Amino acid sequence: MSAPVEVLSRLLWLRDTAALPDRALADQLGLEPTALAALVRSHPERFHESLVFPLTAEERQKIPDAPVLAFTEAGAALLTGLLPEKEPALLGLLPAFAEARHVLTSQAELSARLAALEQKLEMVISALQGEAEEDAHPEHRIGFVAEDLPKGLKAKQRIAGKG
Repeated sequence: MSAPVEVLSRLLWLRDTAALPDRALADQLGLEPTALAALVRSHPERFHESLVFPLTAEERQKIPDAPVLAFTEAGAALLTGLLPEKEPALLGLLPAFAEARHVLTSQAELSARLAALEQKLEMVISALQGEAEEDAHPEHRIGFVAEDLPKGLKAKQRIAGKG
């Protein structure tokens, strides 16, 4: 159970996907990050950029100990056929990666839902504050007010009622 925690602590959310930095993956497999990079370079047809991608300079600035490559879950799974001696480690890592990815995406979904609820709450509060301000200073009175009637109308109504 410690593997998912370690993977989760090193998992990054990059380009709208969960990715494991090359250094973290290399540590899990007992390899050097340069060995993983060389493996990816030697098999470009196998490692599509959507599965294993190099980080941009901007992404690298935001991450301490910035990795060169980031592996998605599928990108890490592609290593199984290329590293037969590391397959047991990889097969143990992939379920941990999947569980960690699930936790990370669940947190992202909850964050989005919370943001939507906060926005709705702000709208309700502003609407309630607007109603309170309207109640404090009514623009017109409710009901019949003698001052609003044209002059002499009350007297004309009395006379018309008698006749």
